Amino acid sequence: MKKLTRLMLALAASVIALPVLANERVILSAEGIAAHAASVPTPGAPRVRAAAPNAAGPKVVGTNVYPGTPGANAFRAYPPSCAADPLPDNWQASTPIYSAPVSLYAVDKAREHFYFETVQITVWRIACSSSGAATTYNPGGLFNAMTLVRFDRSSQYDHNADIFPTMPQMLAQQGTGALAEVRMAVEPNTVISDTVYDTPIIDSTTFVLENLPYTGSGYFTFSDAFSLVVNPNIGTGVTPFTIPDYAPTQSTFPDAFALLPLDGYTAAQWVGGPRNEGLLVQVTEQPQTDGSTLRQVVFDLLTKDTNGDPLWLVGSASFPVGTPSLVVNLGYLGNQLTLTPWGTARIELVDCNHLDVTFTPNSQLPSPIASFSGLTTYERLFNANGMVCE
Repeated sequence: MKKLTRLMLALAASVIALPVLANERVILSAEGIAAHAASVPTPGAPRVRAAAPNAAGPKVVGTNVYPGTPGANAFRAYPPSCAADPLPDNWQASTPIYSAPVSLYAVDKAREHFYFETVQITVWRIACSSSGAATTYNPGGLFNAMTLVRFDRSSQYDHNADIFPTMPQMLAQQGTGALAEVRMAVEPNTVISDTVYDTPIIDSTTFVLENLPYTGSGYFTFSDAFSLVVNPNIGTGVTPFTIPDYAPTQSTFPDAFALLPLDGYTAAQWVGGPRNEGLLVQVTEQPQTDGSTLRQVVFDLLTKDTNGDPLWLVGSASFPVGTPSLVVNLGYLGNQLTLTPWGTARIELVDCNHLDVTFTPNSQLPSPIASFSGLTTYERLFNANGMVCE
């Protein structure tokens, strides 16, 4: 702070102010430098990890010697299964976007000269699994979304590390709540990862809006309406983005109504159906020599035969990454403990908590092997540790 002030005083006599034009970089005025320097957040008390919303304990049990086991971020703003690194750098043509050019404070790499640089900031959402379950981040059990914010430098300046804009203050407000800081992470499903105020923005970058896990920080449900405030702290005011409720339709967010791809989040114990069955689904993966990854579903259904005795129907099938629907050949153990063909099961993950299985039995199955067909919807019994879907 003192170094910045000294530089400001030394340069104040020589800098001039010019109008800010879209996609142009201009020298920052002495008044602008002073405004930015004066508004740098003052370091306060050390941040203290907060208790999770509606929970009594910390996110993960660990010590200062041994780490805790993997767990979903208790302050999360979307289902952990929604996305993985890297974040997208664009949006579907049908997706509503909220975009504006914003003049950000910029410096050279020696931080000896000060500028404005106009950056296009765009806010949009991507669809996540929405099973209707009420969660901390979606108390009403409505549709879930992840909210992304992209900073796009103009093509003439993108990747230029000689002169670059810096991260503004990013604040949010929801309803009548207070304006509070939000966490800008460059990868999803993190806990404290943040892009703090005044961080260099050298490349055009996508961020995901997250909640800060510290005492006194605000907690936002970003699938509901909120205001996002961009404050460059250069004496030019703030830029607010008004983001409405996430209310997807087939035309705006088709992914909100599509099947989920089969992956590790499909692996669970599922229960239900007219026969009160238990279904165990496992998902494995194996790297291939060509660099691709082949996944495999292992299917174990505990049902009953026509005598009311337990009957296991088992099978497996491999599939490429991104597959939303898969047919598995099923068999049962015969008298010689050999696997005898029973028929097929088509599996589809409707959302995090519901798995559709369509059975097609072979004809003339021997007694007492049960023959049933059609669609059965199973409900998730539990989430695996570290693999919370929703």
